[in-house]
Amino acid sequence: MDALVSHVVYEFGDFRLDAGRRVLFARGEPRHLAISPHVFETLLYFVEHAGELLEKDRLLVDLWPGVVVEENSLNREISSLRHVLGEAPGDNRYIATVPGRGYRFVADVFRVSPSVTQPSFDGTVAVLPFENLGDQGGDEFLARAIAENILFRLTGIAGIAVIAQTSSFSVLGRCSDAREIGRRLNARYLVEGSLQRDGSRLRVMAQLIDAFLGTHVWSLRFDCAAGDIFAAEDEIAQPVAEALAASLRAPAPKSGP
Repeated sequence: MDALVSHVVYEFGDFRLDAGRRVLFARGEPRHLAISPHVFETLLYFVEHAGELLEKDRLLVDLWPGVVVEENSLNREISSLRHVLGEAPGDNRYIATVPGRGYRFVADVFRVSPSVTQPSFDGTVAVLPFENLGDQGGDEFLARAIAENILFRLTGIAGIAVIAQTSSFSVLGRCSDAREIGRRLNARYLVEGSLQRDGSRLRVMAQLIDAFLGTHVWSLRFDCAAGDIFAAEDEIAQPVAEALAASLRAPAPKSGP
């Protein structure tokens, strides 16, 4: 039997958050809001811990697992989240600042869809952190950014359910077997890859793995200039996302007779 994943929907204030599809809607609007994957995961974290005092140290660990970040990153994330929620300066309808300690999500949260299940084989994918194969420490951030960009481009594509970044990035270093990673994340497919620098050139390898069968679906290689990091991210992420979307729209390989 294929693994099952929970599908939970939350409502708060003027918003509806679909945790299963990883999308946020404004009340009465048919289209979901444009929101980056990490800001979405931050919002989901706040919603799931509504009413709790969330200390800054705890947030830095839970929202950026395995990565050392400064408090300024958290401040920017909260600012971006307030912007998405339409909070004006001094308006604390959703997020209240607790001076010197942290934040609290103060809006009333209602869970409106309790545990509807759906099979994970129908297009559930986890994007894993890309591995930096070079000896330049700064490329660690680029490798991570490429994976985040791919995840962002996949979010919202019809027929694809994307595992939360905080979940998929947390398996780094814990296990290397594709089937085990798939079981831990309840994901049928995994996107993984590597980054290697040769002077001013970057080589990125990306591959799609069927975690249920433990087999490769496809592999792609990209060579590009490293001068413009953001252009390099887009140059790599867009075709990977397109290839993945095309693969997941095709019938999934059968796992047995």
